[in-house]
Amino acid sequence: MRRRLPVLLACLAVTAYTASRLLDELPVLTRIALWFVAVAVVWDLVLGPLLALADRGLRPLHQVRLRGVAALNYVRVPAAFSALLLLVWAPLVLERSASTFAGKSGLDPSVYLGRWVGVTAALLLLSAAAYGVALLRAGRAGR
Repeated sequence: MRRRLPVLLACLAVTAYTASRLLDELPVLTRIALWFVAVAVVWDLVLGPLLALADRGLRPLHQVRLRGVAALNYVRVPAAFSALLLLVWAPLVLERSASTFAGKSGLDPSVYLGRWVGVTAALLLLSAAAYGVALLRAGRAGR
């Protein structure tokens, strides 16, 4: 616990500094606080239960064992990272804020869907390769 206290105090100091800088712009601080409350509510009432349901749907993969290696985490991990990337970048992946993004950044937002699909495919390929390595190790250990 003693090691965590300095980190917690540093986080609180950074938060207090940020809040003091935003106090001049009270509407911005209000919008940020509202956003945090909305995120907490959406997570607790929507995303958390959906994640639990999706995980329960993947449970049968725990029974799939080749050479004693369960396939569950080799599907769960890339799916979770892909979902997290989609959650963070959804407005750009789904092109919901394309005009705003292009106007503010000067970049083309149409590439985000392809990039998200590419990253998801790469995550799945890396996971399949890791599963293959685990199967090879399990086969060698069984000899």
